Amino acid sequence: MFRMTLPLQQVALAPSPMPGHFDADANARANAKQLMFMKNLQGVLNTSIPESVDDANLETLQSQAKELSMKEVHDHDGRKASLLTVNGKVYDVTSFLDLHPGGPDLIAKHLNGKDVGRLMEGLDEPGDHVHSKAAMKMLEQFLVKGKTEKRPEEAQDPEKKFQIDLTKPLVPQVGYLGKDYDEWVHTPIITKESPRFFHNDFVESLTRTNWWMIPLVWGPVVLWCEMRAVKFGLPLDMVLPCMLIGCVLWTVAEYLLHRFLFHMKANSYWTATAHYLLHGFHHKHPMDSMRLVFPPAFSLVISFPLWWLMKALFRNGVSQSVSGGGLLAYIIYDLTHYFLHYGEAFTERLRHMKRYHLNHHFKVQTDGFGITSEVWDWVFGTLPANYGYKVDTKQR
Repeated sequence: MFRMTLPLQQVALAPSPMPGHFDADANARANAKQLMFMKNLQGVLNTSIPESVDDANLETLQSQAKELSMKEVHDHDGRKASLLTVNGKVYDVTSFLDLHPGGPDLIAKHLNGKDVGRLMEGLDEPGDHVHSKAAMKMLEQFLVKGKTEKRPEEAQDPEKKFQIDLTKPLVPQVGYLGKDYDEWVHTPIITKESPRFFHNDFVESLTRTNWWMIPLVWGPVVLWCEMRAVKFGLPLDMVLPCMLIGCVLWTVAEYLLHRFLFHMKANSYWTATAHYLLHGFHHKHPMDSMRLVFPPAFSLVISFPLWWLMKALFRNGVSQSVSGGGLLAYIIYDLTHYFLHYGEAFTERLRHMKRYHLNHHFKVQTDGFGITSEVWDWVFGTLPANYGYKVDTKQR
């Protein structure tokens, strides 16, 4: 029985032997793709693949794959592979179900049966089912049967001298992309495993955070802020109003940070590296569950300047309470953000928020910066036009 555990990311981008050089190892890249093809083929055809495969055997296997009919797709044992047919192509999305931004149930009802190409293009049911070019491109990594037409933008660009190796720590590499960084980081990919950032295990651990760590770490700090506010003489009946002021101020900070810092243009080594650590990784790996909330260690970089800003704007007591309110709003923001990626919306408002944020990730990444609310997008003219809003371009 052929056994292969080659991760998807090993064939997503070709490894580069050293910064600043083309990857000339085309044979290794072709072999990796061949092995991945055979691994997927084994699951679909429900047959053993010999450990040694020559060109003749490979042609036979490829021929078998091409003969996979719609009936075979429909009758295939869904417990072994979850097959999705899109415009005549068959995709094994078994490992993708739990990562689907719309939730596994939404995609599960379309498995192993009717072609959903028109549905995903919005031709049958316009609205929520319309998928962006980026989403359709991501689907190609799960292709089992069908010819993939190479888009012009995917052709090898002789000007691009560096390619990211997704099997190695990413942070030391991204800066070498130079002017190509912005395009690369805004082309999302979805992988089952969380990518590695650093060589050092301790530093790497600081970049991964479970969602429940946010209230666990920052909840007590909110209480500490309010207790200090009262200690410094703030009347009890003023605590709640001050906290509400802090919550409103956080929504402004949320918008401004997201728009101007997290989406800054980066084309040098250090600016690209800094941007990737701040926010770029989230756009590259939008479904990385361990990096959907901001790690407490790194959030100190942003929280300390905001803390001193509050102290400069308000007197003692008030500044403590306002800061506590802002921190509470941040907790709500981070948990909301996690939910928008991994939660299943159960109200119309949540469905709207989820669509709005995923639109920012997969369709128009230069608009729709609000997470908990789109109020400031409306105020500053960054409502996404493709989402049905009328945008005054003179405001931009």
